[in-house]
Amino acid sequence: MGRLEIVGQGRTADVYALPGGTDGAGTGAGTGERVLRRYRDGGDTTREARIMTELAGRGYPVPAVHRAEGPDLVMERLAGPSLLDALLAGTYAPEPAGLLIADLLTRLHALPGTPHVHLDLHPGNVVLTARGPVVIDWQTAEQGPPPGLDCAVSALVLAEVAVSPAPYAPGARAALTTLLPALRSPLLPHLPTARTRRATDPALTPEEVTALDAAEALVRELAS
Repeated sequence: MGRLEIVGQGRTADVYALPGGTDGAGTGAGTGERVLRRYRDGGDTTREARIMTELAGRGYPVPAVHRAEGPDLVMERLAGPSLLDALLAGTYAPEPAGLLIADLLTRLHALPGTPHVHLDLHPGNVVLTARGPVVIDWQTAEQGPPPGLDCAVSALVLAEVAVSPAPYAPGARAALTTLLPALRSPLLPHLPTARTRRATDPALTPEEVTALDAAEALVRELAS
């Protein structure tokens, strides 16, 4: 397999386009477009792939998984912008975006069996496709924690942007104001745990960690 075209970069992984009809290992694998998501820290993707496959079987919108081995995860290539990109481009309004995140969380937590939680569901991890919104990046997902923790993390991520000096901070606050009342699970009891998780995230800068105090305060203010 020759040099791959990089089509996306996150805080923990790089995403490459795969040649048509291959599975990333150079073998024929159908005609659908696929991407290779490779974690920079060399972490194992098999757990994430198992969770995604299980959720897809229950009807939750995730990319189809084709292969997982070591740090490499081969998935369906989704066509469409992320919700974050649509917000920045002005093609999606902040208030409906907050409602969409709340709906995706509610649908996830309502699946039968032990609840799954994403623990990083924010506009950057939702892709707007022709078949509807699809949730990506399940690296932090777990099975068993209370749904309220999932809601608290999503609210805190939006609040972090809302209290930042970024020009799109007002939009993040507007999305947060519609997200909070639309959530079905109480999040305030889980906000300290969500804050601790965010503070220990190695992807956050020191400035972002410092801003967590103001972000938590904003969530409490708007949720009360």
